[in-house]
Amino acid sequence: MNTIKTAYPYSLRALACAVFFGSVLSACGGGGGSGGSAATPSPTPNPGNCVVRIVADASVAAGKTAGATVQACSGLLADVSWVQDSGATVELQAARSATVAFEPAVAGSVRLRANVVLADGATASATADIAVSAAPTGSFVTVRADHSVRANTTTSLRAWPSLAGSDTVAAITWTQTAGPSVTMDTSTPRLLIFTSPQVTADTVLKFRAVMTTSSGQQDADDVSVGVEVQAARPNGYLFDATERVHPYRTASTYAGVLSRCTYDIGVYYVNSSNTNFCSTATLPLLQTEAGAGAIPSVAQVMGRVLVSHDFLGANFENFLTTQDVNGDFRRLLAGVTAIVIGSHVRPSYYTEATGAIYLDANNLWLTPAQRDVVTEVPDYRIAFANGLNFSNLGRQIRNNEYARASYPTTSRSSRATADLISDLGSLLYHELAHASDYFSPADRAVNPALSVYANVAPREAALSLPSDALAFQYPLQSSEMKALAQVLYQGATATAQQKAYSATDIGRLFAADRASDDYAYSVSGSGNSREDLAMLFEEFMMSYRHGIVFDYAYTDLILDGQTAQQVLVRWGERGRIGEASIKPRLKLVLARVAPWIDLSAVDRLPAPILMTPGVSWEGNRVISPVFGVSASSLRAGTPASAPRSVSEDLQGRRRH
Repeated sequence: MNTIKTAYPYSLRALACAVFFGSVLSACGGGGGSGGSAATPSPTPNPGNCVVRIVADASVAAGKTAGATVQACSGLLADVSWVQDSGATVELQAARSATVAFEPAVAGSVRLRANVVLADGATASATADIAVSAAPTGSFVTVRADHSVRANTTTSLRAWPSLAGSDTVAAITWTQTAGPSVTMDTSTPRLLIFTSPQVTADTVLKFRAVMTTSSGQQDADDVSVGVEVQAARPNGYLFDATERVHPYRTASTYAGVLSRCTYDIGVYYVNSSNTNFCSTATLPLLQTEAGAGAIPSVAQVMGRVLVSHDFLGANFENFLTTQDVNGDFRRLLAGVTAIVIGSHVRPSYYTEATGAIYLDANNLWLTPAQRDVVTEVPDYRIAFANGLNFSNLGRQIRNNEYARASYPTTSRSSRATADLISDLGSLLYHELAHASDYFSPADRAVNPALSVYANVAPREAALSLPSDALAFQYPLQSSEMKALAQVLYQGATATAQQKAYSATDIGRLFAADRASDDYAYSVSGSGNSREDLAMLFEEFMMSYRHGIVFDYAYTDLILDGQTAQQVLVRWGERGRIGEASIKPRLKLVLARVAPWIDLSAVDRLPAPILMTPGVSWEGNRVISPVFGVSASSLRAGTPASAPRSVSEDLQGRRRH
């Protein structure tokens, strides 16, 4: 995607603050205690000039989640860093966020310290002590996890039951116990989704999940979400909201300007002569730093990374070190100014306004604890297909098996760095194709006095980008598919005719043209489709480098609860980029975006395979010849092809 413009063991909350007296910093405030009361203390009057305060759990049971939020008494928090001062070691995934959560394993006491820098440069710190009692007996519920967001951010919390014996969950109910009222979406009972309110001071929202089990036992867990004040949005602001991010490498050359230039609420565009974009002298393309024609090093790439959580940077660095064996990703990254990876970035995108790519953290978690900090808010585009009479599915296949393992959100899954290639790898190929569309290897010598946008705007206006050449030389023809893509991916209202289309109708329209994916027809504000180029490049690179082919299909409308064995394909194809009409388009894209790739590789792509209409989505999985492996053995399945929700293949079509 590219765009210019997105019995109840109730916990008590203790309060702490830091007071600045001349050059002396001391902790103050606080209160709390233990017991069954669910009362929520209000901040005490600030003695002296209070700088920061902490709202934290006073106590928590081992095995449950505790949280603490640091707030500015006035003004804005510029930087936050949490450390553990004492107690059995706990894992702080969000140590650079205003709210930190952890799960203690043993009884005792944990002391946390928040070290902060205010927007005016003042520094302060405060501590909070959290008592840890013995783990609960019997069935209990834990809500993961306390976190912070900025105003007007949609976020989520999940209740995780731990069940004893044959106990099952009878019900989970949610209530809000403190803070400005929000509208709670609990249509999935174990998941709470809401949008944070506009606030004038740092605020904490509190929620409680109560679980009732089949044996009649009840347990509850409280959770907090901090809402941070953010500076006022200027006219023409580029971002609806931003989350707190920080440079992964604080000592890198451009660490001091990364956020200001690429992910700040104050970045605006009114018109071409009224912007506050950074010049490329302030933040150049990575190619400038690496040197003309050179491949950036992993260290140079990591110097351009902004993250909401440090593990995202560590996982990204490990991915580049171990999975980018051909240097493709680093060559492509030379065309960007920064890489922003955030727990609330969804969907991922590239924008020529800043020259940066913005990556959804869901593509980078490796452990359950890391996944806990990533929002479960669905991509808003999923709802665009409502009212249509068909479904469109997509999946990645290697040797007739799913190339991507299934990781249900209801399980505590882990994955290896090598497993990221199907998600993160394809995402990077896609978004970096956009970046290299605007700044191809031949177009990375920029005027340092101008912003990234001002450097590319004349070429964009002259329709001289690689995607423009693709549209001129090998245009997509189907007016029906172009109009339908505006419904599926841009949210246009479907016409009566579009609502009447069957899966067979759409398959016939799509097959007659030369797109590799119907997302190629998606057109955003400029009126020019850039997705055609990005989809071609993504699919080719996944096949060329990783042996992964893409299945696309139009099926009867999928109903709630249907499985891949029940959904019937009306038109589908595997490896469509091998079509004769598509190969010349691929060669044009590769020559402009990735000139180091041997174009003869396009001629060696495997021939596409049509699916059998009237056979299920699962029944159309084992259709490729695999030498030395019998079809019957393949049908036995692997962990990647174990029973999975067909919704994963439905949502996969709207990944970018």
